[in-house]
Amino acid sequence: MGDASVENTTSLGELTARLCRPTKRNGRQVRPLNPLAPADAALIEALGRGEFSINGFRNRDLRQPLFTGASVSKAEQRRQAAVVSRKLALLRAHRLIRKVPHTHRYLLTAAGRIAVTALITARRVSTPELTKLTRNSAGISTSSRNSE
Repeated sequence: MGDASVENTTSLGELTARLCRPTKRNGRQVRPLNPLAPADAALIEALGRGEFSINGFRNRDLRQPLFTGASVSKAEQRRQAAVVSRKLALLRAHRLIRKVPHTHRYLLTAAGRIAVTALITARRVSTPELTKLTRNSAGISTSSRNSE
């Protein structure tokens, strides 16, 4: 992703605290993100794709990873486009993405890049790896634990 993703020392809880709360955009309340829900997780995974890092992404680009199925009718394409438009508005409200001026493209913000990288990593890490990380951060060694 980028150097900002690697160098950030903010905890996952702090990163997601803002995302998991409702926010406002244009005077309207916007729902919180739920990174553990399948729909929001798929959206976050789609945002983390490398091909979107430089040129950004469009509504059409997100439809492919979010909706499976070969050829769909025009009505279904319009419905899917509307769903993705609402998801883009949600991401903009939470300041994870920004619109590229005078285009139909969006880019991850710096905070969005950090949050997406952290959430994708958290979803992919195994329970033993998390346990080891927790023990290391708490200063508990496995050898002292076994001698008890």
